[in-house]
Amino acid sequence: MKHNVATMERLYLYQASLAVWGLSFLLNAGSSFATGDGGIVPLLFAVSGGALVLGSGYESLRTDPAEFTISAGSLFLVIGTAFLILILTVLDVIFPL
Repeated sequence: MKHNVATMERLYLYQASLAVWGLSFLLNAGSSFATGDGGIVPLLFAVSGGALVLGSGYESLRTDPAEFTISAGSLFLVIGTAFLILILTVLDVIFPL
C-alpha cells in the first residue's frame, strides 16, 4: 500500500497551525487575566482559544490524512499567519502597551 506523505504532512501542519492560533489566544487571555483585566473579551479569547486547540487535536485524530486536501497556497497562508500571530502575541505579553 502506497502512502502519500505530502498529504499526511499537510493535514498535521494545518491542524498544528490552528492549534498555534488557539494557544496564542489562550496566552493573550491569560495575560489579561493575570493583570486583572478580566472582562468579556479575554473570556471570549480563552473560550475560542481552547476550542481551537481541542478542535484541532480532535480533527488530527479523527480525519483520514489520505482524504485531506488543501492547496499549497492556502496551507502557506495558514502557517504564515500562525507564526505571525504567535510572534505578535509573545511580543504583546512581553512588552504590553
